Amino acid sequence: MIFAALAQGGDLQAKPLLEEALQIPDKPVARAAAEALKTLTGEDYSSRLAQASKPTQDFTDQDIQNLTGARATIQTNKGNIEIAFYPDLAPLTVLSFVRLAQKGYFDGLSIHRVVPNFVIQTGDPRGDGWGGPGYAIRAEFSRLRYTRGTVGMASAGTDTEGSQFFITHSEQPHLEGKYTIFAHVKKGMDVVDALQVGDRMEKVMIQF
Repeated sequence: MIFAALAQGGDLQAKPLLEEALQIPDKPVARAAAEALKTLTGEDYSSRLAQASKPTQDFTDQDIQNLTGARATIQTNKGNIEIAFYPDLAPLTVLSFVRLAQKGYFDGLSIHRVVPNFVIQTGDPRGDGWGGPGYAIRAEFSRLRYTRGTVGMASAGTDTEGSQFFITHSEQPHLEGKYTIFAHVKKGMDVVDALQVGDRMEKVMIQF
């Protein structure tokens, strides 16, 4: 949103900053910078995009089948949140989340965004809203609705999802069809409501 705002302002002084952002090895950031530069200058910067380490993850049918019934416990400094996945509707998203959690990727990461009565957001190793796992996964939209306690993937556009995710405080129909839903909170919404910017996920544990 910051890059887009700079481009809409029409000030060419923003060009060096946006060009520098093209070199960030994080696909969503680089793509957002390229789109902003095109708006600002009319030139196509896609050939100068930073290269992501991996576009997708390897998986087998058995990997997806093993996700049936999977759930996670997110231990935070305010208490535990239990979530249940939707592997039938967002298999690649769930698989990515599970694999990252099993590697300890989420352990210690901060809650970097909280909007009251909207969402909490986390899963960013940088802590500034621009971090990711070094690869992107495709969006997996479904007919599920964003009700209270829905867990969705943050993105900078379709097929740019990585590791950042959010939990809704309340019903948010305007997110439907735009952000992948891959889980819902089974227990611990009081913890979700209590979390503030700077709180942390101490550990994410996967159960099958």
